[in-house]
Amino acid sequence: MGGELAIAPDRAVPATTVLRVAAMTTVISGVIAAIGMAFLVGMFAAFAVDASGPALVLGRINDTAVLLSYLLCAPSVLAVGQLLRPGHPVLGTLAAILGLGSIAAIVILQGLLIAGIMTFEEQVGLVSIGLLGLGVWFVATGQAGASSAVLPDGLRMGVLAASYVGYPIWAVWLRRRLHRGDPPQPSR
Repeated sequence: MGGELAIAPDRAVPATTVLRVAAMTTVISGVIAAIGMAFLVGMFAAFAVDASGPALVLGRINDTAVLLSYLLCAPSVLAVGQLLRPGHPVLGTLAAILGLGSIAAIVILQGLLIAGIMTFEEQVGLVSIGLLGLGVWFVATGQAGASSAVLPDGLRMGVLAASYVGYPIWAVWLRRRLHRGDPPQPSR
């Protein structure tokens, strides 16, 4: 896959660079997400035993992990768009816009929550819309990747990632497809 990815009118990044960066950031993102989920479980456990102080601290750590995890997922959106472009040029572009927009919304809203500018009650509905958009991205790109054979098992893995708890597994799966910068080519 030797093309380039235009990031600005006067600059282009080799596609293999985008794929390699995405492979690295995707697996880091998945590890951070798994750690964040452990803190989320800890938060619920602390609330269950009426330890609201520790629960709030654990929740703040989870919120920070969500922000970092999805921020590090952004290169994956570009890489998957690059993979889909030959077989699905319009879908690849529209999905990338949806994925990046959803990530931006999640990151901004999580940042506002962490900074205390928004309360959880004010933020949760809006961030849920961002998470839904990202879930649509996981499923749509998974289906397109599976149908063009560039992401075998893409639909199943996309649904898994959209479930939130399966995101770390998806991250490792995608990394395996990107780590060499030379993803599988569609079969003809």
